[in-house]
Amino acid sequence: MTDETYIGALDQGTSGTRFVVFNTAGESVSAAFTAHHQRATPPDRVEYDPLKLWGCATDAIRRGLARGDVDSEQLRTLGISSQRQTVLLWDAESGRPVTRALSWRDRRTAAQISALDAAEKRLIRERTGLEPDPYFAAPNATWLLDNGGEPCNGVERSVRGTPHHERTAGGDSLRERAAAGEVLLGTVDAWLLYNLTGTHATDVTNAAQTMLFDIRKREWDDDLLDLFDVPRAALPTVHASSDPDGFGMTDPDGILNAAIPVTGVMGDQQAALLGRVACADADAKVTYGTGNFFLQNTGTEPVDADGELLTTIWFQRAGEDPQYGLEGPVFATGAVLEWLQEIGLLEDAGGFDQTDRTGQPGAGQLVPAFGGLGAPDWVPDARGGMFGLHRDVGGEDIVRAAVEAIAFGTRAVVDAAEDATGVEHDRLLVDGGAIQDDVFAQCQADLIDRPLVRSDVTQTAALGACFAAGLAVDIWDDLDDIDACRPTGRTFRPSSDSDVAVDAYRDWREVVEAVASVYQSA
Repeated sequence: MTDETYIGALDQGTSGTRFVVFNTAGESVSAAFTAHHQRATPPDRVEYDPLKLWGCATDAIRRGLARGDVDSEQLRTLGISSQRQTVLLWDAESGRPVTRALSWRDRRTAAQISALDAAEKRLIRERTGLEPDPYFAAPNATWLLDNGGEPCNGVERSVRGTPHHERTAGGDSLRERAAAGEVLLGTVDAWLLYNLTGTHATDVTNAAQTMLFDIRKREWDDDLLDLFDVPRAALPTVHASSDPDGFGMTDPDGILNAAIPVTGVMGDQQAALLGRVACADADAKVTYGTGNFFLQNTGTEPVDADGELLTTIWFQRAGEDPQYGLEGPVFATGAVLEWLQEIGLLEDAGGFDQTDRTGQPGAGQLVPAFGGLGAPDWVPDARGGMFGLHRDVGGEDIVRAAVEAIAFGTRAVVDAAEDATGVEHDRLLVDGGAIQDDVFAQCQADLIDRPLVRSDVTQTAALGACFAAGLAVDIWDDLDDIDACRPTGRTFRPSSDSDVAVDAYRDWREVVEAVASVYQSA
């Protein structure tokens, strides 16, 4: 152990939780990852046990510190990045979860979204910048308040060690208890913060993804709270992403055994953009995760994309104006690779060394609407399929169609962003799991028809949380100051024969639009 001080970053994602210790040059000193499991009940329900999410966080923190021989008191500050839309309820006094956490992948509220009338959908778009969809927390919060959910694994004590207090004899409903402030509601960042610090808080980037938050006024919106019947008293206080005073101190008797300030909180996709130091207007990145997530910095003014992309907040420092962005979530990317592995067409969902041996371009079109269609089509109840099948189509052609679908979904949202802003992207910053494979990365560059710059830092969301936390305590003075910590990267340029993708992309879009129209007219 040295006398050096560090920044801790807790990154809670769809498939696991990572804790990274960074030095003040933005370099990783040590890291630990703990996988967790979602409980999926096909075809549309995806849940987490909140206690296990917290357990994964504590395990990753312990192992990350131990691997770097870092004492928790050497942490000058702590940052958090997390999956943004997953939502849960917990008891305000005991800290015990009273429902499971509903994942952003959960689609049980598709009918609720479809039942919204035109005026309600317009209200959501105008106030939040979001397209009405079960992807966001609001409808799932309504479902939890109406239906409760199963108890979480029968543990009789809360994660913070306080005995669980049973409901009063009157048996008030969850919504009544939430309205009284006895039950708290939040996304995963708020849940982690509560257990680390006892503070019920979130940041603007996570709040902006709930479908309950006015992104221009930067406050919970009463009309939307009424629309989804969510009590204001249950919601967290909203702070800037980088705030020296907003998120509290860790419990000295808790997991870190020290009082460490939490000064940075961001949604994982926004944190990844900051981790790439993509702070100039029009900078854009794509994260290859369970889904593909395009996010472009549009500066201090929100930009509308005619319902094709999301207008959101991607970063704010305390005392400064927020930075807005355009986002295009493509719901199925890593999920497509996992499916190929499950049906025996891909040996390893994390590696794609056989991409160069796949079938011919355009041999078939895969529409991977495993959980509805996201950007730019937004059809919550759509289902996917393989189209263009004939007798000679084999497994290699299906793999090729999957590779194309991943790239073409991204290409569609990039095209929509260019149409909305009038700015052409001469490159895209990319990070995440599958894109670490060189053959796959080159294939994506060919199909998207733009240079892709892959970060040498694989955990860019954690690095973004580190930057947000460090900016708040003056480790770095401003966004320009973190430029010295910008990760290096490798560029994959479209090959000379990338023109073969033009017809394949056109055919794929025609199929997707046809599928979307079928479900929209049903």
